[in-house]
Amino acid sequence: MLTKFLYDHTKFKSRSMRIKGRKFRMYIAQGFAQKSIGLMYRESLGKDEGMLFLFPFLHRWQIWMLNMKFPIDVLWLDENGIVVHIEKSMQPCKGIFGCKSFAPDTMAKYVIELSATTASRLRIRKGDKIGVCT
Repeated sequence: MLTKFLYDHTKFKSRSMRIKGRKFRMYIAQGFAQKSIGLMYRESLGKDEGMLFLFPFLHRWQIWMLNMKFPIDVLWLDENGIVVHIEKSMQPCKGIFGCKSFAPDTMAKYVIELSATTASRLRIRKGDKIGVCT
């Protein structure tokens, strides 16, 4: 399977980032392969880990849960790092057919994926500012 091959051969850089005063290790998805793979095939994501998707322009970027093994919270941010949309505890797809895509109601430039329940635990709300590490 091509995505599994890409996962096995894709390396992600990481940086520290603060979200609501808490330090997270963020894996950076910047290139096409990195954005396509994201967190697919990983067994888990630590409580203080996440993935930051850096997109080149504002758009209603879609996320789906294909080949995921655990639920996640997803935050969409505008070009200023303001949370414009949140999806909580997104569940992995059982197969490609019927695998729902999620997108914000408004344009976003960044997407952050965190362990499920993190958005509630940290009380992250639409309109919050999150400093994006680029």
